[in-house]
Amino acid sequence: MKALARIAVLSLAFVVGAAQAQQILIDQPIRAGELTLFPSYQDPDVYYYVLDKARLATDENGRPQFSLLRYVQNVESAADQPDADTGDGGAILHALVTLEVTQDQLREAQRELERARSGARIEGPVVYRSGRFALISAFADEEGELTEQVLGVGNAPILDGQKAAVSLLLSRQGSRILWQSFQTATPDISFSFEMELDGYRSPQQGVIEANFDQIYEYDGFNVGLASQFLAAEIQGSFEDLTRSGAIKVTQVGDDDKVEELLDIAYRKLTEAMFEPVSTNSPSLSSLSNAAGGQQSMLDRATTMLSASRQEARSENERIRRENREAQERAERADRENEAPVAERSADEQDTERTAELAQQAEQAERRAQQLREAAERLAESDPESAAVFREAADGADSQAATLRRIASEASSSDENAEPEREEPELQDEETVPAFAIVASYQMKRVRQRGNWRIDLNKYTADSLTLRFDENIGDLRAYLDDEAHFRQVNLDDPLYRQRQIAVFLDGMNANDFGDFVNFVTVQMRKRHESGEPTYDETRIDRNNFNAEGNAFSLLYGWKGDEDRNRWLDYDYRTMWSFHGGYSVEQDWTTADFGAISVAPAIVKRQLQIEADPSVLSDANVRAVTVRIYYPLGEQARVEQVTLNTASGSPSTVVDFLAPVDSYSYEYEITWLRRGAPSLNSGRQTGSDSVLFVDEIPEA
Repeated sequence: MKALARIAVLSLAFVVGAAQAQQILIDQPIRAGELTLFPSYQDPDVYYYVLDKARLATDENGRPQFSLLRYVQNVESAADQPDADTGDGGAILHALVTLEVTQDQLREAQRELERARSGARIEGPVVYRSGRFALISAFADEEGELTEQVLGVGNAPILDGQKAAVSLLLSRQGSRILWQSFQTATPDISFSFEMELDGYRSPQQGVIEANFDQIYEYDGFNVGLASQFLAAEIQGSFEDLTRSGAIKVTQVGDDDKVEELLDIAYRKLTEAMFEPVSTNSPSLSSLSNAAGGQQSMLDRATTMLSASRQEARSENERIRRENREAQERAERADRENEAPVAERSADEQDTERTAELAQQAEQAERRAQQLREAAERLAESDPESAAVFREAADGADSQAATLRRIASEASSSDENAEPEREEPELQDEETVPAFAIVASYQMKRVRQRGNWRIDLNKYTADSLTLRFDENIGDLRAYLDDEAHFRQVNLDDPLYRQRQIAVFLDGMNANDFGDFVNFVTVQMRKRHESGEPTYDETRIDRNNFNAEGNAFSLLYGWKGDEDRNRWLDYDYRTMWSFHGGYSVEQDWTTADFGAISVAPAIVKRQLQIEADPSVLSDANVRAVTVRIYYPLGEQARVEQVTLNTASGSPSTVVDFLAPVDSYSYEYEITWLRRGAPSLNSGRQTGSDSVLFVDEIPEA
C-alpha cells in the first residue's frame, strides 16, 4: 500500500516535469502483470508504467460517452430515372476515448516487479509526447469483400484519465453494417493508437550518415512544401534512400542491431526534415477529399494499413514455417542422441565441442579486429568514440581467449558425458500493424544541407512509437437508449425546403434568338408569421441551352404549422423582347411543385402563298406583302416580297401577337409589267395562310 500511495503522490509531480526531460530508457522495457514498464535512466530501481489501456470514456453516472445517429433523407427521382425506393442517408458516430490504468493493475505490476527485481518500484506513468488514434472497421469493397478501413482519426489523450474525442461520417452502406455490428458482443469497430514518448537509448556501436541533398531530390519529397505525408509514407521513402546509399548505417557487432539503428535514423531524419501539420484533429473533409490528384488521407491510410498487414502476415507465415523446420531438426537430433553413448566415441564428442568453441573464438577475434579498424578511422575526427571502440576491442580479445581456454578443457572432458540437448532458436512473430496514420507531416520550409552524421556510442535522446488496439466494447445494453443509438428521418419541418421547378412552355432556344431577350421569374412566399421569402431566376438564351429548360425556385420552413398552406406561393414573370419591349405579368397564386411559364406575347407564323400561273396571266412580276401588328403602344411592320420569276412564290413571315389573339392586318401590292401597281388596301386577317393571287380589278 505504501508503494501505491507513493505512486499516486508522485504521478502528478512526474507529469509536470516529464515534458521537460523524461528520464527513461526506451530500449529496455519489461513486462509486469498487464503493464509495460520502462526503467529510469538515472536510477535502475525506478520504473514508469505505460498508459496503454484504452476504453470508451464514461460520464459521472458510468454511462459510455458514445452516440451513433443514423439518418435518412427522402429523395425524389428525376423524370428520366426509375422511382427511388430508398432515400439518401448515412450515420454520424461520436465517441470519447480515454487511457487509464486501474489500481488493481498497478498493484499486480508492483508485486511482479518486486519479485523479479528486489527493491524496484513503480514511480508513476510515462507521459507521452503526442499521440493519434483512429477508428477502424470492416466494410464491403467494390467486389463485395469485407476489408478493414480507417474511418476517422483524432488526437489521443496523453495523460492518465484524460479524454479525447473523434467524430466521423459514415455512408449509407457503412451505417447499415455498423448498426448490425453493434448487435453483437464484440462490434467490428476498434480504437487503434500510435503514441510517441521521449527518452534515451543505451549506447550502441553504430554511426548514421545521410546526404540531405540526395534526400531532397528523391521523387517522393520534391512535390512541394504544401504536400502532406503520412509517417509510414516517409519511412517507405527513407527505406528506398537507404538502398540507394543516400542514408548509411555503420554497425559494428551483431547484425541483428541494424534494423534498430535504421529505425533510429529514420526518426531523426523525420524530425530534421518535417513538422506535424497540426496539433488538432484533421477535419473530415481534409481526410476524405483528395487534393492535387492524390488519394485522400483516409484512403491512403487504409491502403497502407492493408499493405502493411499483408506484409506482416506473409512474414509471419515464413517465420512459422522456419520455426517448424527448426523444431523438426531438434526432434531428429533428440532421436539420434537416444542411441547408446558407447556408440559415440569420446574423441568424436571432444572434437565436436572443441570445434564449436574454436569457431566462437574466431568470431570474437574478428569482431575485435573490426572494432580496432573503426577506432583507427575515428582516431582524429572523434577521439572519444575511438577510445570506446578500442575498449570494446579489448573486451572481444578477452572473450576470444576465454573461449579458447574452455575449448582446451572440453577436449579432455569425461568421455561418457551425455551430450546436452540443443534447444532450437525460434523466431518471434511480427505484430500485425493496426494503424497507418499516426500523424501527418509537412516538409519544413528551412531545408537541411550537406552531410549529416550522428554517433550512437553514447546515451542518445530519442523517441519511441507504441502501438496498441482496443475494441469499442459491448454496447448492446444501450441499443434502446436514444441518447446513444438513434435513427431519424430528416423529413422534419424545420429542415424542409420546397423546390419549385420552372420551365418555359412551348419554347426553344431559337425563340430567344428571334424575339426574346430574357425572362425573369419571381417567387414570393408569405409565411404564417408574415415574413416573406423571395426568390427569382433569370432565363436567357445561354442558360436556356446550358440548363436544358430546367430551372427552379426555392423556399424553406419558417414557422408554417399549416402544412397545406405551406404549399401556397405567388409568382410572376417579366419578359423582355427584341426592340426594347417588355411585358410584366401580375402575381399568380399556385400550390403545385412546378411552374409552366409562357409569354404573354408569342410568335406567330403566316404562310404567304400564290399560284404562279395566275400571277403570270395577270402580268404580275412581284408581290409585296406588309403585315401590321401592335406591340404595346408601338406598331410593327414585317414585309416580304414574292418574285414570280422564281417559279415558286411562297414564303413565311413571323410576327408577334398576344397569346390569345391570331388577328393581324395586312396590305398587298401587286407590281405589274407595263401597267400601274395594284393595292389591296389595309385588310384584317386571322388565318395562318394568306393567299395573294386574288388580284383585284384595275
